[in-house]
Amino acid sequence: MNLQHLLQNHKDKFRQKLIEALAAKNSLTPDQVVSGHKDFIEQYIADKYENVDALITRITISERPVLLSLRRDRSREDKCKLCEGNQPNIDEIIRKYGDRIDFIELYEDKPDCGALYHIIFHEDAQEKKLPLTAVISREDILKFWAGKSVEPAVYEMYLRKALKG
Repeated sequence: MNLQHLLQNHKDKFRQKLIEALAAKNSLTPDQVVSGHKDFIEQYIADKYENVDALITRITISERPVLLSLRRDRSREDKCKLCEGNQPNIDEIIRKYGDRIDFIELYEDKPDCGALYHIIFHEDAQEKKLPLTAVISREDILKFWAGKSVEPAVYEMYLRKALKG
């Protein structure tokens, strides 16, 4: 799965929903909305996606494979048992591969994390749960997992593939 393509698909779907909502609210056709408000629509989308665009660019320009972890904030009182249970596995990977990979951890209550979660977890995915972890090489999501603890050996299998490639 190409992360840039997933982002573009997400933007396209959002753009279509925005156009439909504006059309319904203003008693216009979608074509009328596009022809009369194209600049507004494009600026709105650019503003809405600004942070996640920057984050995805950071991931895709990395020279090293990225281990991405989207999880609940560790300092919250209502702990995510799955997030906490998977943390030792991530810690082991960072200990073993930390000098050869980039690790990015984001918390679910941050807007860029929520947006990235929904971009990766597109509608074909079965369940939407935390944590979401992924191994990404350049623009390609080699594998992602959601709502489960992933053994270090499984992460390693994908990281080794990315490090060779």
